This record gives sequence, C-alpha cells and structure tokens, in this order.
Amino acid sequence: MHLSDEGFEPPEACVQWCRTRSYPLHVLDDGAQVDLDWWNGHLAQAGHEIRLRGRDLDGRVVAEGVAVVQRNDLRRGSELVEPDDDGLGLLFLCAAWQGAHPHRRFKRRFPDVVNPHARVGEDPLARIRGVLRHCARERSLPNAASASWSGWPETPGVGVSLLAVYLWAVEAGTSSGRAQLIDQYGVSTLIHEGWLEDPSVSGFTLRRYDRYVTLLGDWAAQANTRPELIEMWLVQRWSARLREARQGALAEPTLF
Repeated sequence: MHLSDEGFEPPEACVQWCRTRSYPLHVLDDGAQVDLDWWNGHLAQAGHEIRLRGRDLDGRVVAEGVAVVQRNDLRRGSELVEPDDDGLGLLFLCAAWQGAHPHRRFKRRFPDVVNPHARVGEDPLARIRGVLRHCARERSLPNAASASWSGWPETPGVGVSLLAVYLWAVEAGTSSGRAQLIDQYGVSTLIHEGWLEDPSVSGFTLRRYDRYVTLLGDWAAQANTRPELIEMWLVQRWSARLREARQGALAEPTLF
C-alpha cells in the first residue's frame, strides 16, 4: 500500500453494499443500451471493417437498433464484434459500453485511433494495433517508460479510462494486479472520502493508476469482496449524489 493510503479504509456503506451483491450478477451482467446504428455508421465512415452487435431483451444477438451490451461481453472473441482486427473490435465495443453506461461519467464519443504522425505509406493504425495486440497477448502493458512521460504507451485517441476498460477485458495486469476500470465519478468519490490524490483521471500517470488499483485491491480484501464491486460502488455513489442534488426528494432511495 502507498504510504499516503495507510489507514484509509473503505466506508462502512461501501462494505455493506458490496456484501449484498455478487460478481456474476452485478458486475458481469452490468449492461448498457448501445445505439448500434450510430456506432456502426461511424465505423463505416472511418473506414473500419468492424461492426458491433448487441443483445435484445431475450439475449439474442442483433445487429441494428438500440441493444444491450453487458460487461461480460467485453472479452476476446466476443460474439458482439465482427472485426477485421480483434483488438480494435474489442476496443470499440468497450467504448460503446462505456459511453452508454447510465451511471458512468462518459458520454458517447467515437475514438479517433488514427496516428496523426504516421509517415507516407505507413499504416496509420499500426501504433494502436501494436499496443492492443501486446496487451492481449502478454496480458500486460508494453514498456513505454522511455517514450512517454506518463508511463502509458502511445494509444492515439484512447484515454486512460477507455484503455483501462480494454485492459480489464483482456485480463491484463499492472504491477499492482489485474487492471480495473477507472471512472471520474469513482475517483471523485475517493477524493470526497478523503483520498489524497489528483482528482483528474485524464491526468493519471501509470504510477498513479497502479496506486489506485492497489487501493481497490486492499479495500476488496478488507471487505471480503472483489475490486470490481468496490469500483462499482464508488461510481454509483457519485452518480447517486448527483441524482439527489438534482432531484431532491424525487431521487430514488439507495443504500448509500
């Protein structure tokens, strides 16, 4: 544990919330309603031979309209992706799930993964493909310490949060354990509870992210739960605070 995090323990509300939930039901089945037409239209316009799918209310795979993508669908070989590149296909599926999730900070945004500095004749997607392929094959990040001040590899158009979703999906890890999702709402809850760290997720270095992953793991061990549930509580806690502030007495009661 980081020296500054010693004594920083999970709130009792977090422990109680996590203990009443299960990993398969509440994490893996966590779904978002994705507009497949919007995503596939943008993929075609950008020249990607990738198409995303989703599920209808009966769980059948569908290729158009608004459909559900569950977190359990974010994995290599997912049947919800028709890829020309497995890594890029999964990355866009992660972006679609993240951007449509009702409790997370993100809005729908199409990642521009083309390398703007590619030389004439060079594949403008080679850089992002290489990083994604390495993460999936080695289940770790490529060493980028000498090429990037932040420690993160160069991934054009992909921020820290989206890359973290992809890392979780391919079961990649860092020096602190399996990669975990990181959301601005979740980090805002940590700061509100007293975490002494920079509140901006977009500015997280790899070292700072490792500290975050370590904290989630430590809290999960103390609560006898999974880090994914800790992260989910952090995100939903902030989302509930926003609803309470905006809707007052009309807000749906929560366990927060």
